[in-house]
Amino acid sequence: MRSTRTPLLVLVLVGMAVAVPALADPPSPYPAACDASKVSKVDVERAHTVFLSGKGFLDESNYDKAISYFKDAYSIDCSVHGILPIIATAYERKGDKAEAIRALGEYISRVPNTPDREVIERRIRNLREQLAQERPTATGTPTAPPATTTTAPTATATTPTAETTSTAAPPTASTAGPPPPATGEHSLAPWIVVGAGGALLATGAVLLVVGSGKVSSANSACPSHTGCPSSVADSGNTGRTLETVGIIGGVAGIVGIGAGLVWHFTEPPPAQTGSTSPGTYLSPVVTPGFAGMSLGGSF
Repeated sequence: MRSTRTPLLVLVLVGMAVAVPALADPPSPYPAACDASKVSKVDVERAHTVFLSGKGFLDESNYDKAISYFKDAYSIDCSVHGILPIIATAYERKGDKAEAIRALGEYISRVPNTPDREVIERRIRNLREQLAQERPTATGTPTAPPATTTTAPTATATTPTAETTSTAAPPTASTAGPPPPATGEHSLAPWIVVGAGGALLATGAVLLVVGSGKVSSANSACPSHTGCPSSVADSGNTGRTLETVGIIGGVAGIVGIGAGLVWHFTEPPPAQTGSTSPGTYLSPVVTPGFAGMSLGGSF
């Protein structure tokens, strides 16, 4: 009689091979990381164009299209991992904190030695705390026990009514949505330009007054401007020079003040993220054709 252990063992192994992929983590929605040297210049420029389109949709609060364009740009140039924190910001503004956490996790796994790792990890912790606070609120409504008045006697019929009111009141708090995100403040740079313009204007005014005084004194000492002593001529020439420099400085100051004010009033204030935990973070912004840092925070 032949043993049936071998066929049984084969069936068990086949079953495990089918079940293990089903238990594995879902595939990443982002392309596999690649080296920048393997991306052609044409793809870099095309990715940059797609990224700018996504940024336009992000500024218009059209988060779904912004995320789609950002992912397309990352698929074209898979070496620019700095797009991942920007995708996370779009998801966070949309209200999808789980996908924001996933995008930030992808960034850390692909750039483990990033200098802002601590900031990104703190941002992930803040999002997880917010997500944990939202989940009990979303599931709290069905737990309220239904009010029953069939077993209460006629003499105490008003008592179940009071109990019904007290148990139905708490779910109203859970229906309130999260507060709208607050808009950020304007940057300080325009006021620095205004201050520098004011300093130039004040300096130009002082030089103009001093120069005019010297010219006036020279005219009084030698009205004919011929055969004047050298000291008088030098004083008059110095006064003319100071007047010229003062006028140039004053004009430059007025231009600086105007440019700073225009910059301030036309600069769109950045929208804050929905983080409820205090802190300031500096995130890298690396896009096709551009590299820099992004400063943000919440309070």
